[in-house]
Amino acid sequence: MRLLTEPGGEHYLLLLEERPPPLSVGVLAPLGLTSRETEVLFWVMQGKTNLEIATILEARSRTVQKHLERIYRKLGVETRTAAARQALEMLGLLKR
Repeated sequence: MRLLTEPGGEHYLLLLEERPPPLSVGVLAPLGLTSRETEVLFWVMQGKTNLEIATILEARSRTVQKHLERIYRKLGVETRTAAARQALEMLGLLKR
């Protein structure tokens, strides 16, 4: 929140910034994914690559890719970006 004044100081403008709540794995639970798929999607939404996710989850990159394929099917999308967007829309965190 910021308060701005014009040079003469007669008018004020209050700027409010809307920030989305921090995303957590638990927020994604209502999507109907398995717990591991939910973890993978969470890290995708944080901008992580398959290799980075595999390292974080102590899994193989190919396993992460398989989880993503199942996530895509369940969410009705074809890409990781679309999966992230669809998840946010389904949870009401992003307006269409």
